[in-house]
Amino acid sequence: MLEKRIFTVTEITQYIKELIEKGNLNNIWVEGEISNFRKAIGNFYFDLKDEKSLIRCIFFAPALPFTPKNGMKVLVKGDIRVYEKKGYYQLYVKDIKIGGVGELFIKFLELKEKLSKEGLFDEKYKKELPRIPSTIAVITSPNGAAIKDIQKVLSKRFPVRILLAPVRVQGEGSAEEIENAIKMINEREDVDLIILGRGGGSWEDLWAFNEERVARAIFESRIPIISAVGHETDFTIADFVADKRAPTPSAAAEMAVPDRKEILEYMIGLLEKMERILKTKLEFYKGMLNAILKRKAFMYPYEALYDKIERLDEIVENLKRNMLEEIDKRRRKIEEMERNLNALSPFKVLERGYSICFRVRDNKLFSSINDADIGEDLRIVVKDGEAICKLKEKK
Repeated sequence: MLEKRIFTVTEITQYIKELIEKGNLNNIWVEGEISNFRKAIGNFYFDLKDEKSLIRCIFFAPALPFTPKNGMKVLVKGDIRVYEKKGYYQLYVKDIKIGGVGELFIKFLELKEKLSKEGLFDEKYKKELPRIPSTIAVITSPNGAAIKDIQKVLSKRFPVRILLAPVRVQGEGSAEEIENAIKMINEREDVDLIILGRGGGSWEDLWAFNEERVARAIFESRIPIISAVGHETDFTIADFVADKRAPTPSAAAEMAVPDRKEILEYMIGLLEKMERILKTKLEFYKGMLNAILKRKAFMYPYEALYDKIERLDEIVENLKRNMLEEIDKRRRKIEEMERNLNALSPFKVLERGYSICFRVRDNKLFSSINDADIGEDLRIVVKDGEAICKLKEKK
């Protein structure tokens, strides 16, 4: 077959299939991590991968006590065969066993899924770390390397008060101690931040930090918590619930406080910047002041003042003149009105020899013969007085 120069796709695929089948890759065990897992028509479809490669897998009508999940490390038993229609090889799975940690890993995945659905991992619940905490509580073993690493980093970066809450970090009862420590620290008013952590270890050693009671205590803490469990590649439920996750205890200490050298450099930079700004401002206002002092108003202030005084005198004289003219105008108008009133005054008529008669009983004007009766008293007003007369006769 290989002596030919040109092949069909089918020929190539069949040739590869024959090579694989002759290799007797049946009932082999393959170790890897599950990814791209999905279920369809009762079958499992997924990829099995390691750091460098990936192989497709299919499990027809599986009968397992658990459901595989992405990220699960497993041992898969099956046959390697070529799927001619698509032109790729895949593992036809017959059995799956949990690799490494066994049942613990299943419990981890189930709890992670449960808490994730409840929202314990949501970013909206994450609390901000204090910028410069005054007291940091460290929940860890008093004899472990974690507390020493944290103390060493804090003493170099930014020395703060450390409150150690000693607990067992592995073994029976350790999860309960961690939970109680978190709750007790939250009853204090002098703690700004909590670091929860331990050094590296096996999956079983880290299991206390995968317990549900620890996860809920972290979530309910009013004080921000940094989780620093194990090494950089280790992940626990505590890491997902905590407000921040640090790859190591030393990294948690670096995350907890600022570097005092950086703060000092920052403060010096701010002072220098303020000094430059103030110097620039002073130079600006100094130049502005010199420009103002060179103006005519400051060099010859009395000259400008004299002009204003002269102008004021002119205004005052004009005001006086206008006021006198207005007063004289109004006086002449009043005199004219007075003459007009006097010309209409009845008393002016009396001075020409006339008189005015009134009825005494009602002080009404007697201007007609019918306005009074015989014998009625009349008041006669003349230019220099008045007299009371009695009507004797009408004509």
